[in-house]
Amino acid sequence: MQSIIHRLGFIAMLVTTAAAFDLHAAQANAQTPDQTEQKNIAVSEHVSSESQAVINDLNHKTDLVDSQGLSAENSQAVSAILNKLHESAAVADWSTYFSLYHPQAVFIGTDNSERWNMVEFERYAKPTKGWRYELQSRHLLQIDDTILFDEQLYSSAYGVSRGTGALVNTEQGWKIAQYHLSFPIPNDKAKRITSLIMQ
Repeated sequence: MQSIIHRLGFIAMLVTTAAAFDLHAAQANAQTPDQTEQKNIAVSEHVSSESQAVINDLNHKTDLVDSQGLSAENSQAVSAILNKLHESAAVADWSTYFSLYHPQAVFIGTDNSERWNMVEFERYAKPTKGWRYELQSRHLLQIDDTILFDEQLYSSAYGVSRGTGALVNTEQGWKIAQYHLSFPIPNDKAKRITSLIMQ
């Protein structure tokens, strides 16, 4: 009798599991591949249009920028340069992007091997479709003919990141002499992440 009860219980479990699989399959198949693709495209276009609106609006977001030691004119000029840097990277407009750098500039990326002069960095960037980082906040500090900056950025791929660097005043106006992109690590997660890097 007990073995019959065990068998009935096992059969009931199989029937319940099969019914659950059928229900899940029916829900997944309710959308055709075309509908799924259209939904994905719509979401992508919505996100892209929102991101583009943020980038285009950067020059009007003066509350995102904190300036020390800069005239209002220099603050606006340097913010416009950094905004244009992000905007041109987002659309892979490399001629505009690299025109914002000093010819002897250095770009330091997130990987330990990424310390590039402009020839090396251009060789890396040109085959890509660009990258999008949205400004969250920016600090500018002028010391003589040099302006230091640090900015908090956001990307959908990496979340929060930080850009730091310097601009120098040239005959052609302000030019970026160094840009360093990094991922700020919260102190309580630092040992876990650095241990992964050391592996």
